[in-house]
Amino acid sequence: MPQKPEDQPLPALLAVRCTLTPSTETRVMIRILLLALAVLSLQACVSTRSSHGYILERDQQNLSAQPGFDTKDSILAKFGEPSMVGVFDRNAWYYLYSSDQTRAFFKPETTTRLVVAIKFDEESTVSSIDNYSLADGEDIRLVSRETPTRGKTLNFWEQLLGNVGALPAGIGEEGPVPGQ
Repeated sequence: MPQKPEDQPLPALLAVRCTLTPSTETRVMIRILLLALAVLSLQACVSTRSSHGYILERDQQNLSAQPGFDTKDSILAKFGEPSMVGVFDRNAWYYLYSSDQTRAFFKPETTTRLVVAIKFDEESTVSSIDNYSLADGEDIRLVSRETPTRGKTLNFWEQLLGNVGALPAGIGEEGPVPGQ
């Protein structure tokens, strides 16, 4: 006659578990924790890539326009709003694209940069198209100096306790102050 599930002996795994000594059990737990720690630490080395700016559609190879034929309206219809419009020349439109790669905690590195400059003439037709890449860029060293401001320089305690004892706005004036 077949045994009922309640009458069956303990599974083999439980029987083996009961035979482990405390020191062997501790070693197994330490190995599992070290393996988990190794897997988690390797995850931090994964490279992350990100893209910014105008991204070409699948069927586009590059941003192309015909000088003398395309207008601002046709460029807007083809490519959408530009990433930037020239500050000094409103007839210069720029479409920007860049991709960055970051590994772990290091500074991101720009791997690709593409700038397409489309310039228009006075009749709003395309006069020229220029393509710039990462190789065309230049490193600019910024000056880290600051211009000092006039006035009193307050330390931490003067800033913190500077308004202690000052009367709130509106006391001593006639009538209520709006917003109070």
